[in-house]
Amino acid sequence: MAFAVLDVDVPDDCRLYAIGDVHGCFKELVALESKIKKSTKRTGFDKFKIISVGDLCDRGPDTKSVIEHFVQGKNAKTHEFIIGNHEMFFLMAFSGLRPDLLEIAGISLSWFHRAFARIYRDVTKHVEIWRVNGGDAVFQSYNANINDVTTWDRIPGSHLKFLFEAPLVVLTPKAVISHAILHEGDVEILRATDGSPEAILDKRVLDAVHRCLWERTLPRSRIDPIRRHVSGHTPVEIVRRQSKFATVQIDTGAVYGRSLTSLNLENFRTMSCPSSFHYRRRQQDLY
Repeated sequence: MAFAVLDVDVPDDCRLYAIGDVHGCFKELVALESKIKKSTKRTGFDKFKIISVGDLCDRGPDTKSVIEHFVQGKNAKTHEFIIGNHEMFFLMAFSGLRPDLLEIAGISLSWFHRAFARIYRDVTKHVEIWRVNGGDAVFQSYNANINDVTTWDRIPGSHLKFLFEAPLVVLTPKAVISHAILHEGDVEILRATDGSPEAILDKRVLDAVHRCLWERTLPRSRIDPIRRHVSGHTPVEIVRRQSKFATVQIDTGAVYGRSLTSLNLENFRTMSCPSSFHYRRRQQDLY
């Protein structure tokens, strides 16, 4: 069963990187990781670990390969992943429309999956919201059909288990990482509910969960006294840093023909790879 907040330690011989929203752009992911590997070696380190800020899926051309890459990386302890709003569509659709596949995969729902179901209950009943947010591209990559739930078993149970076991927030020695922007007290609320999974999911808890996936408004003050807050979700032309609130936004729009960006979580320097895919142009080509 997943916990909302995951603490990640960094071995002395390892460099830690966050990467922005991939959205199925597998080629760009591989290219960026190649740059990270070379940079890590140049600085005298042999190992690195990648933390995705979420939105591995939807819109882009190869969600299947992206998720498989992270499944293998998770097993090798080289990759971590945080649930984004697009994975929420994925999780809730399967929870509502193909719960048998979750049972086969041995998936146990956490308290925040129950919170998802309360907040986003429409997504558990039909796929239209997910489809218009690029969900059809997910199923195309698996040679399945979003509108035909009988084809959904083409998505491996290992991929479902990986997604359902992901947290909402990762804490490293120098960063608080989430998909969208957190506000003051959110991490404490989530951790307290992790410690009492049968606790009542009141408005405070539900609001914190919702902000993890969707919030774009900056907090009124730092959310952590020593760590910087790293997020994706909101596409920006270049990495956006707000020193007053110690926030760093790293979704540089790979799926919109811009770039995929990584952030070194030791010195907070960035590296990027240009993207050759543009979702909106692809949509124009299709219709």
